[in-house]
Amino acid sequence: MRILLPVILCLLNVQLRAQQPSIHLYGSIHSHSQYSDGNQEANPAYPDAASCFGYVRDRAMQVDFWGISDHNHSGGGMSLPDYAKGVREADSLNADGQFVSLYGMEWGIISTGGHVVVYGIDSLIGWEFGNFSIYNAQADYNSLFGKIASRGDGAFAWLAHMDAGDFGDLLTSPYNAVWDSAICGIAIRTGPAFSTDTLYNDPPGGNYADRYRDLLRKGYHLAPGIDHDSHYITFGRSHQGRTVVVTDTLTREAVMRAFRRRSVYASDDFNARVTFSVSGLAMGSSGTGTTAAQISVQVNDPDGEGVSNIKLWKGVPGGSANATTFATLYNLPNVNFSDNIPVGSPVYYFAEITQTDGHRIWTAPIWYTRTNNPGYELLKFDAVLVQNQAKLDWSAINETGIIRYGIERSSDGLQFNPADWVNSNGGNGVVNAYTWPDPISVTTATYYRLKIEDVNGQFSYSPVRKLDPQYTSLNVEVQPSITAEGEVLIQISHDRDEPLLLEVFDAAGRQLLRQDITGTKGNTETKFDTSRLSAGHYTVQVSNTDLSFRDKTVFIRR
Repeated sequence: MRILLPVILCLLNVQLRAQQPSIHLYGSIHSHSQYSDGNQEANPAYPDAASCFGYVRDRAMQVDFWGISDHNHSGGGMSLPDYAKGVREADSLNADGQFVSLYGMEWGIISTGGHVVVYGIDSLIGWEFGNFSIYNAQADYNSLFGKIASRGDGAFAWLAHMDAGDFGDLLTSPYNAVWDSAICGIAIRTGPAFSTDTLYNDPPGGNYADRYRDLLRKGYHLAPGIDHDSHYITFGRSHQGRTVVVTDTLTREAVMRAFRRRSVYASDDFNARVTFSVSGLAMGSSGTGTTAAQISVQVNDPDGEGVSNIKLWKGVPGGSANATTFATLYNLPNVNFSDNIPVGSPVYYFAEITQTDGHRIWTAPIWYTRTNNPGYELLKFDAVLVQNQAKLDWSAINETGIIRYGIERSSDGLQFNPADWVNSNGGNGVVNAYTWPDPISVTTATYYRLKIEDVNGQFSYSPVRKLDPQYTSLNVEVQPSITAEGEVLIQISHDRDEPLLLEVFDAAGRQLLRQDITGTKGNTETKFDTSRLSAGHYTVQVSNTDLSFRDKTVFIRR
């Protein structure tokens, strides 16, 4: 089965604001054939890599690509002629547009530094006399990563079942830019290496999420994935876990490109689809923006499995501490969140999603730096329905350097198409307001966003706003509206059942409360304690998850 759906193309170290449709491809790059220590059951039907590729292609569910990474040394069963056979067989079985086969090596020995999965080098790298085409001393990971990096976009390293002291003390050594350019990812779940299950009932036991966070703290740019490490003929069938790449076509080159550019996420679920962006930057990429980080997570599972929670993680590359969770949102498959970070301080974000059945998904990070040039800030962006016509209103300050706003429209919140342009009024130190009425009637759920273009040809995106003509009512009231102490009752009326976000702000706009609540059709009530508030005006705002509806009111604390 193939799952080919539009998402955002991910690239590393470029300010990519993706527009073209892309696809999710599911597979794994860590498994073994009889050319090393695979086929432990000695099944005569699977004597080579070709037969193993045929097995996973024809018998495993939800596999678009598969990699066999046999051990690189004789202790693991490898011989130089067999490595050449594996490369040729992968080439012969590869069928762009249908199934991608990759052949590489698992380099190294666990006791002398750990295993690195290597792809894109068709010659065996080793240290044993007569059993290598490219020499690299055993345990010399500095040299190995240098060889991979020297291939440019032609090869990549993937860290397998990483222990804290592996790979030449990677975690305790200073950050190495050459190593960073070679390493594209890490397995955060792996195995079970010697499983014989073929009914998807044997999930991986190894969990290396801590190593993922450790390396991100060091400053490394890498993505997470899930390995099978199959040593029996079970390829893709011992469990549902998949490494998912996001790219533009089902070809070997596209899959390799996605790995090299970290357009990758790890999923326990073998057909869940995740789109993750920060201020228009796609998963795995790096870039800058002049506004607070606008974080978007969209989860879709064709099987209908819900989302229990989404954790948003944030860290500082090269910092003293690992990333921490700064927001957890419950029962929401789609999340739009703003994080107001200081200017000039680079951060990275990634998402961890837990489905209602316990499956987890980890995204690749996005590295984001907020700049103050030209100092532009989008202050407001609202969309409302007026007699089935969409009316967009937004305002911004410090628009010197901003040329225009592109209005983009979507029917699914994923693929956006241009609708119109509005020229910027420009100027610094002044607030400019804009209104755009959509000439096309809104008859079904419709999504809008702004594409903000500057004089350098770079652009960023606003948050997404959704309008749905079927639902139009959300109202919030506070009783009593003037209070001296104690609690106030917040009353919410709505015309449907859906999760709601409750926020309370002081007069300076500081957020005092952010709470997810379960909104029900009709009336929902909750209480807010005002006893610790100083005298002044306070705003209560309630919005639904996609911000298509919201309402706010004010109460006074005497």
